[in-house]
Amino acid sequence: MMLLNDFYTLSHHEATPGTVKATLALRRDHKIFEGHFPGLPIVPGVCMMQIVRELMEVTTKKTLRIAEADNMKFLSVINPDQNKDVEASLSYTEEPGQWIVNATLFAGAVTFFKLKATLKIA
Repeated sequence: MMLLNDFYTLSHHEATPGTVKATLALRRDHKIFEGHFPGLPIVPGVCMMQIVRELMEVTTKKTLRIAEADNMKFLSVINPDQNKDVEASLSYTEEPGQWIVNATLFAGAVTFFKLKATLKIA
């Protein structure tokens, strides 16, 4: 896992067949925020996609890759000074060797990111 336990930690992870609920604690002191952006830290979009992938890897216990990203929406920035904890809600269907995932990252009433993607075994 590239970002898990470095850029963020899981303070809660609950998986049932077809769903994942998680709470992520962002590390404000991570070096990514030094460059993105100095004085105004923002979680990069690619990190949001990676978080979804890693949550599915924790859930499936398999190494996955994003094969398709059918729909992604960046709706609000994640500033770790304002949102140290971020919630994740994923629903998925499993097909042979792949998972079709709908994911949302949010905090309270604010939705940061939505993604519909196909993840396959790497």
